Amino acid sequence: MKKLTLTFLLLLILSGYDSFFAQNYGISVKGSTLGFGIEAMRSFSPNLNARVGFAVFGYSIKGGGGSTDDYSYNAKLNLTGINILADYFPWQTGLRVTAGFLINLNKVTTEMTPSKTYTVGGDLYTPDVLGKMNAEIKFNKIAPYIGIGFGNPLAEGKKLGFTFDMGTMYHGSPKVDLSATGLIEPSASPDQEEKLADNISWFKWFPVVSFGLTYKF
Repeated sequence: MKKLTLTFLLLLILSGYDSFFAQNYGISVKGSTLGFGIEAMRSFSPNLNARVGFAVFGYSIKGGGGSTDDYSYNAKLNLTGINILADYFPWQTGLRVTAGFLINLNKVTTEMTPSKTYTVGGDLYTPDVLGKMNAEIKFNKIAPYIGIGFGNPLAEGKKLGFTFDMGTMYHGSPKVDLSATGLIEPSASPDQEEKLADNISWFKWFPVVSFGLTYKF
């Protein structure tokens, strides 16, 4: 009886081992509106793939400080996200429906500094005395995603391929945090944060378009 049981368990383990390694795996290098990154993929059936990846992007811009400007500014956009997605191929073709979520660490930061000296009642107020204003805009950390795409990188018969995705990520209403120093410190009040947040509250959805080069193992 023990030998029969051990034989059955061994056959079960070997069957699971073969099933596990029968799956297709792949990797993709991507560029998108979320940044540049990489994804790992696995197929669970001809109709279903799963993928996990990350993307990053950074951009900064400086301006103001001219003779007609009251402020100079330094704004930075930082995109960082981790995606966990499932692809469903309803007709076992390249067309797919994708759903999942992203761990969303995107944010925008801005620093504004007065660029002029003002005279009020005979007193001079230099930029150092006036201080600086900082603004940080963040979004929900967990952002659901839904979209469509073309290309099955784990389909039989090919190693290299291309993919295209188009969808949207719901990151909720932007959250604003203001801080300031010097005489303009009262400008960074909760009321001002609320007003700024209301002005950009429409930006709840983030459009996603991506292209990828894939390789199947």
